[in-house]
Amino acid sequence: MIDKNKRFVQSNNLQKGAGAAWVIGIVAVLALVLAWVAFNRSGQDVVPTAVEESQEAAEATENAAEEAAEETSEAATEASTEAELLAARAEARADLLAVEAKLEAEATYDDVKQELNEVGQDLQTAYSNASAEAQAEYQEMKVELASLEESLRDGTGDALEVLAGLTLMLETDVRTDEQ
Repeated sequence: MIDKNKRFVQSNNLQKGAGAAWVIGIVAVLALVLAWVAFNRSGQDVVPTAVEESQEAAEATENAAEEAAEETSEAATEASTEAELLAARAEARADLLAVEAKLEAEATYDDVKQELNEVGQDLQTAYSNASAEAQAEYQEMKVELASLEESLRDGTGDALEVLAGLTLMLETDVRTDEQ
C-alpha cells in the first residue's frame, strides 16, 4: 500500500513538474514572439540589421588582421636588419683585432691596407638600409676608421689607440630593446 502511494505521489510530482515545464516553455516562446513584434514595430527588420552588423564586424576583423600582418612584417624586417648589423659588427671587430695583432707584430700600413678597406666596405654594405640612428653610429665609425688609416699612413704611435677605440665602438650592442 505504501508502495502504491509512493508511486502515486511520484507520478503526481512528475506531472506537476512536466506541467510547470510546459508552462515555462510556452511563456518563453510568447516572450520571444512579443520581443520580435516589438522590435519590428520599431521600424527595423531584424535580419537586415543582423546582416549589416555582421558585415561591419567582418570588415573590422579583416582590417585588424591586415594591420597585424603589416606590423609583423615590419618587425621581421627590423629584426633581420638588426641581426645583419650585429653580424657585420662582429665580423668587423674580429677583422680589426686581427689587424691589431699584425700591427703589434710590426706590420706596416701597406700590410693591413686591404683588410681595412674590406672592413669599411662590409660596414658600409651592412649599414646601407639601417635606421637613422644606426646610420649616425656608422658615420662615427667611418670617421674613426679614416682616422686609423691616416695615423697608420703617417706612422704615428696613436694608431693602436684609435684601433682599440674603434674595436670598442664595434663591441657595443646595436639593439634598442631593454631585454
